[in-house]
Amino acid sequence: MRWILTLLLAGGIYTAMRSLDQPPVNTGVQGSAYVHDGDTFTVASVKIRLFGVDAPEMDQTCEMPDGTDWACGRWSRDQVRDMLRGRTLRCVKQTYDRYGRMVARCYLGDQDLAQLLVRGGIVFSYARYSRDYIGVEKAAIAAGRGLWVAKVVAPAEFRRSKREN
Repeated sequence: MRWILTLLLAGGIYTAMRSLDQPPVNTGVQGSAYVHDGDTFTVASVKIRLFGVDAPEMDQTCEMPDGTDWACGRWSRDQVRDMLRGRTLRCVKQTYDRYGRMVARCYLGDQDLAQLLVRGGIVFSYARYSRDYIGVEKAAIAAGRGLWVAKVVAPAEFRRSKREN
């Protein structure tokens, strides 16, 4: 019996010592969000890039059916601000991007924020990084929701053309 107690005690000490050697795992954050643009915001002092989606750039415009320009990048940001205002956002880390931002899946309650935004035509599905929202985007396109009422250029293509000019 004494050896069992010794083993249990030794195991507990080993586990405690091992946990001291390892840094804590930051799996996410929660709180109110400061929205930078349609897919980037700060929660609890952590800058977050929403996983699996891409929003129009702040200086990006889209062309309305009547030929007029629409500040769709600012519109996207404003839609996200309105959706998140006064609500708690919970974000779960997936990785970090090359700019040091946490790339995360975020939730309003139990609802996937990226899915809500793609469904509303507020942001694009970003198939380069995830195929999770492609079907949702196809439904938004078919329904002509949000960005899909206009002639739009994918944000990645817009950024690429700016670099080339």
